[in-house]
Amino acid sequence: MRALLVNPQFPDSYWSGRYSLAFAGRKSLLPPLGLLTVAALLPQDWSFRLVDLNVTELTDEDLRWADVTLITGMLVQRPSLHQVLARCRRMGVRTVVGGPYATALPEELGLADHVVVGEAEDLAAELAADLSAGRARPLYRESGKPDLTASPLPRYDLIRPDAYHQMALQYSRGCPFSCEFCDIIVMYGRKPRTKTNAQVLAELEAIRATGFVGDVFFVDDNFIGNKKAVKSLLPEVKAWRERSSAPLDFYTEASMNLADDHGLVDLMASAGFSAVFIGIETPSPEGLRETHKLQNLKRDLVDQVHGLMERGLDVWAGFILGFDSDGPGIFDQMTDFIQKAAIPYAMVGMLRALPNTPLYRRLDREGRLRPEVTGDQFGLTNVKTLMPAQKMVAGYRKVLERLYNPDSFFDRCRDNLDRWEPAPGSLRPVVGRDILSGIRAVAGQGLLGPYRRAYWKFIEWVLRHHPHKLSRAIAQAAAGHHYITYTRRVVVPSLRRCAPALAGEAPVPAS
Repeated sequence: MRALLVNPQFPDSYWSGRYSLAFAGRKSLLPPLGLLTVAALLPQDWSFRLVDLNVTELTDEDLRWADVTLITGMLVQRPSLHQVLARCRRMGVRTVVGGPYATALPEELGLADHVVVGEAEDLAAELAADLSAGRARPLYRESGKPDLTASPLPRYDLIRPDAYHQMALQYSRGCPFSCEFCDIIVMYGRKPRTKTNAQVLAELEAIRATGFVGDVFFVDDNFIGNKKAVKSLLPEVKAWRERSSAPLDFYTEASMNLADDHGLVDLMASAGFSAVFIGIETPSPEGLRETHKLQNLKRDLVDQVHGLMERGLDVWAGFILGFDSDGPGIFDQMTDFIQKAAIPYAMVGMLRALPNTPLYRRLDREGRLRPEVTGDQFGLTNVKTLMPAQKMVAGYRKVLERLYNPDSFFDRCRDNLDRWEPAPGSLRPVVGRDILSGIRAVAGQGLLGPYRRAYWKFIEWVLRHHPHKLSRAIAQAAAGHHYITYTRRVVVPSLRRCAPALAGEAPVPAS
């Protein structure tokens, strides 16, 4: 059987890195790891073709070739996914849809012939047999959480490694915490499940075999959810990296309690992890209590961020505006915290209620959900905040304008580089690809960029104070080019456009 694997297009966002990818000569940030895993779960005597719409086009010839098209997608990929489904329906191509969107809202996928809800490891064999026999059901639903030790080696051979800026690997699923807004515990549960150390090393070796050089993202939503397992894994990753001389660095996502465990931080840094994304969410203790982000309470968050940097892990972070406890002062409090913490890459979004989460259920009961709106993400979310919508959007715009003003961004970079100290031997050597990317970045920002004065001021400071961190500084500035440019060209104009329509919106009644 010929199986066409399709990854729909992602919209531009702070996550996409579009304006910086040109410096690296890459088309997309990350490959579609879910589809590579699905390909490995299906019969290996099938023929596979992968089309990632973030890298290339889907042609009619691709669709005519396929006996079945398997499509994945996150909620933000919804518009593109429906376009692919409609096209397949017009051409008479059978379709199977799975992934986070299908799991959250299977009822929206009426155009699909078959929908898979949940994780695929325990469903793939039955689905494949039914497809081959022509008896596949409209709906397949996961009955339990699969054992990841049985998950196969993803089919990294199906991708063009030179199309992606980073590679992806998954070690675990699930998170032990209970944040009200989070859908991870809904999809994957609160008991973290992990792969074996041997599986992880085999996947790293498969990535190395593609010839890829650069960062590998461990895509776990909380890499340290099972600390005992992680502490067993990291020494083996370090030994493999030293043994293979693999030109790979790592980063991942983790909870803030990582900073409490200096031994674990040191293990990660020595194994080649140079950064960690942390959901800080808000500097407000009231907001953290409201959303049940209790693991971020009872600690000085700025001190803990600085402590991670000083032990070799740079910190990237996510933040949310729109909690019920947010008052008029939250906008200055948010920007001041991010500047003081020296977090260059701060992803700030307005609160959104994801389907099936505790937050969604609560706001639904309270009559505080707007219809889901697709398209422009920098307008209203589906949450009716207690703060008047016009004030919320204006404050959100103010935060992003301040954070991604070039001077503010480079101030954070300076403070960040002052604090960040890589573990000995933890960084891969600079290679030709890095040099070429750096040349493009220096030309694009230092010669052609509209903020070149701020850029050269930053580079001059690095050369004077931390010349051994120059390559890191150039890469940091290059990544910042996307945040600065995207904010100026897309985000601020979008938020200004939506502001007038909010003036007449009725406030949420006080409870």
